[in-house]
Amino acid sequence: MPSVALSPRSLGTLALLLALLGCSLAWFFSLSVPNTGASGSGSALLRTAVAAMSTAAAGAGATGASPTGAIVVYVTVPNAEVGEALAGKLVEAKLAACVNILPGVTSIYFWDGKVNNDAELLLIIKSREDLLPELTAFVKANHPYDEPEVIGLPILGGSPSYLQWLMDSTNKGAPAQQAQQAQQAQ
Repeated sequence: MPSVALSPRSLGTLALLLALLGCSLAWFFSLSVPNTGASGSGSALLRTAVAAMSTAAAGAGATGASPTGAIVVYVTVPNAEVGEALAGKLVEAKLAACVNILPGVTSIYFWDGKVNNDAELLLIIKSREDLLPELTAFVKANHPYDEPEVIGLPILGGSPSYLQWLMDSTNKGAPAQQAQQAQQAQ
């Protein structure tokens, strides 16, 4: 049987996926385990396991979870007007190469002490992993929600020419460079 060598980046991605799978399984099984209130109860053990796996997943993601350097970011918005405006600003600032706007999303979530059920749209933002902190700050500054959803997922592979276009269409220094060029033009 041939052996397979994994790079440190591949190992990080694998660790992240395994941790996320473990969190999902722990959550699923926690639904069927009664909480007896004892410190050694199955529910308490599952909560501890989920916390440990979440920490492991956060650590794996911090080392670079996307082998391509590209990511997909999910952001929900309340309506098409907000979605189109935010998408346009992200592409113009070169924080995103492309943004798809999907209508017909129903979000059910807990906020302000109650369960909410809202019609929303989902933005699927294609960007670079190294831009995620800047993209997150940009969304928070330009979004009507108090706490907008900003979730980055690694792109594990795809069309090499598309991924190259994505990387070429986004630029970490682009917003600052554009502002500087606009000032010089005046």
